[in-house]
Amino acid sequence: MSSKPPAKPLPADALEALRGLCTTTSQAAVSRRLGVTPGSISQALNGRYVGNVERLAERIRGEVLGQQVACPLWGQLTLRMCQDKRETPLNAGNPLMVRQWQACRGCIHNPKAEQEEA
Repeated sequence: MSSKPPAKPLPADALEALRGLCTTTSQAAVSRRLGVTPGSISQALNGRYVGNVERLAERIRGEVLGQQVACPLWGQLTLRMCQDKRETPLNAGNPLMVRQWQACRGCIHNPKAEQEEA
């Protein structure tokens, strides 16, 4: 018997935006636009998504709602672009990518940031 994690609903703003987008195009097209699997879109719309709900909501808020953050390295970015940049693996052979990786590790917009407690 396998134990599945419980499904979590998307926050209301992200779910509404996702539903709105899916009325104008296919779920497959939405999944490509968000960079997630079609199954993730279907599960989120049906309240059965067991993945990282906040990560998906952030992608929707950035890509569909256009929410932005002030990146200390790149300036204004959508939440989606911020997420993509902070999830980029370290490329030690590229000095700019090293700076990005270092900036993202302690950034206030990174939920996994390694920030010092004051």
